[in-house]
Amino acid sequence: MNRHGVLTGTAMVWSMTLALPEAAARPAAREPAPQVAPMPVRPLAIAMAVNLKQGQVGRWTEVNSARRPSHIAALAHAFLRDYPQSAHREQARALEAGATRAAAIKREVGLSGDYFETAHGDAAFDASLLGAARGDAEAAYRLAMAFGEGKSGVIANLYRHEQWMRFAAELGHARASWDLAQIYNTYGRVADAAHFEKRARDLGYKPPPRLSNRDY
Repeated sequence: MNRHGVLTGTAMVWSMTLALPEAAARPAAREPAPQVAPMPVRPLAIAMAVNLKQGQVGRWTEVNSARRPSHIAALAHAFLRDYPQSAHREQARALEAGATRAAAIKREVGLSGDYFETAHGDAAFDASLLGAARGDAEAAYRLAMAFGEGKSGVIANLYRHEQWMRFAAELGHARASWDLAQIYNTYGRVADAAHFEKRARDLGYKPPPRLSNRDY
C-alpha cells in the first residue's frame, strides 16, 4: 500500500472514532406510551350495588311500617346489623331504644302488643299510637288525653286514660307524671301519688300553687 492510501485509511478511522461519542450522547428516540383504555365497570358490580341499595330501602320501609313495639325494636336492630354504614343508622338506633322501652312499659301497664296494630280512632289518634310505640312520650300523653276527654275518634275510658297516662309518665313526660299522681290521689294510693308527684317535679314540671299540696 502506498503512502497516500495509508494516510487516507487512517483519516477515515479517526473520523469514525470521533463520531462515536457524539452519537452515544444523543438520547434514543422514545416511542409514545400506549394509551390504556379505562376498565369498564362490570355489569355484575352495578347490579349488586343496585340490589344492595334497593334492599336497604326496602328494609328501612319495613322498619317504619311496623307498629308493635317489639317488632319495631327487632327490625331496627336487624337493620343496624346488616347496614351499619347506612345514612339511617342514627334514626335506627333511636327507634330501637325507644321501641324497646315502649315494649317494656306496655307490659307494666297491661297493654297488649296487638293493641298497637288495631285501628281505634281517627288519623290523629293513629299517628299518636304509632309514635307511642316508638317511645314518644308526648304521643302517649295525647292518647291519654283522648281517652280522658273522649276525642280523636274514641270514647272516654278512664281505665285507658290511666294506662296511657302511666305509659307517658314512665317514658319521662313531666305533666303526665303529675296528672297520674292526681289520679292515684283520687284512688287513695298515697305512696304512688307521692312517687309520681316527685317524679314530675324532678322532670321539671311546675304545678300551679293551688295544686301543690305536698312538701318535698
